Amino acid sequence: MDTPSPARAWRINAAAIIMDADGYILLGKDHGRNPYWHFPQGGVIKNESIERALAREVWEEVGLRPSDYNIVARLPGLRYKYPANHRKITRWVGQEQTYFLVRCKTSRPKTDLHRSPEFAKTKWVLLQDIKLEMFPKFKRKVIKDALTQFFGKPPAANRPSAEKRVVRAAHSSTLTSYTMNRYLVPPGKKLRLKDYPTDDKSLFSGTKEESLVEFDKLREELQELQKKLFAQHKHKILVILQAMDAGGKDGCVKHVFSRVDPQGLHVVPFKKPTPEELDHDFLWRVHKEVPTKGQIAIFNRSHYEDIIAVRVKKIFPDPVWKRRYKHVLDFESMLAEEGTTIIKLFLNISKEEQKKRLESRLQDPDKLWKFCMDDLDDRNRWDEFQTAYQDLIEKTSTPEAPWYIIPGDRKWYRNLVVARLIVEKLRHLQLAFPTPNFDPASISIPD
Repeated sequence: MDTPSPARAWRINAAAIIMDADGYILLGKDHGRNPYWHFPQGGVIKNESIERALAREVWEEVGLRPSDYNIVARLPGLRYKYPANHRKITRWVGQEQTYFLVRCKTSRPKTDLHRSPEFAKTKWVLLQDIKLEMFPKFKRKVIKDALTQFFGKPPAANRPSAEKRVVRAAHSSTLTSYTMNRYLVPPGKKLRLKDYPTDDKSLFSGTKEESLVEFDKLREELQELQKKLFAQHKHKILVILQAMDAGGKDGCVKHVFSRVDPQGLHVVPFKKPTPEELDHDFLWRVHKEVPTKGQIAIFNRSHYEDIIAVRVKKIFPDPVWKRRYKHVLDFESMLAEEGTTIIKLFLNISKEEQKKRLESRLQDPDKLWKFCMDDLDDRNRWDEFQTAYQDLIEKTSTPEAPWYIIPGDRKWYRNLVVARLIVEKLRHLQLAFPTPNFDPASISIPD
């Protein structure tokens, strides 16, 4: 039953992209001779939340209970119009959908179709095997948008069987690479930090101890990729780390980059501006620290402090930090156009976890030096900082420099996700050792 509408309006709808523990996605097929497939979806009924509608529709259409899966991301505000001959066109213009990406706790759980006449059958398919032609024409743009936002790529065209074998092999990894973009902040979309759980660990199905094996492999690969990056002397990598106090920036740098050759790594911990830095524009101290060719630069805090801190602590009037959004966007656009790959990470921790970490600094002599009384003042402004970060991330997540919100309460999971993300970014650059401009066999080293 749909929510009554006094005039033709958009039908509020929940849709589910259901992924199993191995990275396969669930599709349902129409009855009869209709060739089309669909994701489970349905309209919101009166006095029902969008989350409740999702749970009800998934249970009715494919027989999966909320206990069978976790919601890992959502994408509201996607619309498609009904075609002129659609049976609901007299009541509704079309659907306004919130797409949910949900992750099953097991591999290809059994579906049950007897509660609803919606689907004749279901099947589990890899993301690479999903094509827009499988869906009704009037839904394709929305489906393309949802898949692109969640996974960073639109539905793929036909690919050679050899490549499919490579793709299937990639899904044997416990940390599923094709779902890394669930932590991506889609450019131009409204952001709610509360939609990004700080204790999420849905990309890894094993234990903390098991994660160390995979993390070790990622660090080895990062080490090899960085060697090629340095030798090729073509690409520049900028990693920007932002977080609340005790958010784990230092630890993340220490563990993820522990095997990288120091000569190709440049770590910059931006502190309170010096008098000299304050005499220049706010980007002066930042621009001179950006990476050179072949280098990875890590900003431990960054130019974003000159918006966040200035705003919350009211260091300068509001017009100052407000106009800095444009300056930052122009700055990063210029860097990207000049060949810099920008990876922006917000390490997202809960207020409860911050309390534990600050207390541990007070209790551990080896960590006491990290405690600062200003941390308590900032903690008292927790909600203000959260609002400021939410606004900043939403306004500055761009196609060339998007933000990723990384769950930070579990340090081991944070490190695993960050390592995987950076490795994937480097893989896409097709790094290789340069070809020598001479024949090595012709060279004789004198005695």
